[in-house]
Amino acid sequence: MSASTVTLVGVPLSPFVRKVATCLLNKGMDYDNDPVLPLSLPEGFEKISPLRKIPVLIDGDLVLPDSSVICEYLEDIRPQPAMLPSDPKDRAHARFLEEVADTKLVENTAPIFIERFVHAVVLKQEPDLARAEKAERDTLPPVLDYLESQVPVTGLLFGDYLCTADIALLSPLLNARYGGFEVSSERWPQLAAYLKRVEAHPVVAEVLARERAFAQTLAA
Repeated sequence: MSASTVTLVGVPLSPFVRKVATCLLNKGMDYDNDPVLPLSLPEGFEKISPLRKIPVLIDGDLVLPDSSVICEYLEDIRPQPAMLPSDPKDRAHARFLEEVADTKLVENTAPIFIERFVHAVVLKQEPDLARAEKAERDTLPPVLDYLESQVPVTGLLFGDYLCTADIALLSPLLNARYGGFEVSSERWPQLAAYLKRVEAHPVVAEVLARERAFAQTLAA
């Protein structure tokens, strides 16, 4: 790891923070984490994140919000190992799959994570289980149907190297797992097998090991 560090602002369980953390470690850049929670943003947070969203990357005098923008910045300053394909068509496809993950996949896994984990486990509040069940039953499956048609039978999205889109696709579904949802290997066999391969990548495993320690403190 590099001796110099940057600061990644945002709670590790955020799918967007997790995506950036994976990119940082994959590029050999260690980081300090300021685990700001989206539901309790500090006063004046909009000064570093005008949209009041996490994550934010602080690298010297650069303060940069938005996970996709941050990952593009990391690709520019540390091109190797590459996390985007070199072929323009593949690169465009990778960016689109990342967008699907950051929008439709996050939108439809969030109710499962928020109700069954954040409300029920962390905040000790009464969860809206009907909201979680609707997502699991009605709105998430069509997204997974699409992804089943997009992921490869072997390897990762663009071979055997980790792409930003790989972690973007896995990350929201890791949050759904906190809420008790697993991608069915019977209904989505290709997707389920692909997700296991991404999760087994050594850098992803390192990020998740750090995350588990933090998650235990939330659930205590």
